[in-house]
Amino acid sequence: MRLADLATPAGRIHKSLEELQLAWASAQEEWHDSNSRKFEEEQLLPLAFTVKQALDAVGRMSEALFEAERACADGEPLE
Repeated sequence: MRLADLATPAGRIHKSLEELQLAWASAQEEWHDSNSRKFEEEQLLPLAFTVKQALDAVGRMSEALFEAERACADGEPLE
């Protein structure tokens, strides 16, 4: 059993971002004026970019924690 499971919450965040993007695509079918473009540019695009960066960082942290757990279980010193 892994002690530090970051993949499960990261997967939920990723799924939520996908659901938001699908909902936005649906909303754009009816709402496609300058306000919708401004909302997308100022709110949704920066949010998606930030979430993707955070998920990349979580992935790197997950790898590091996995290696630390493995080293501790094997009694190896950490580098």
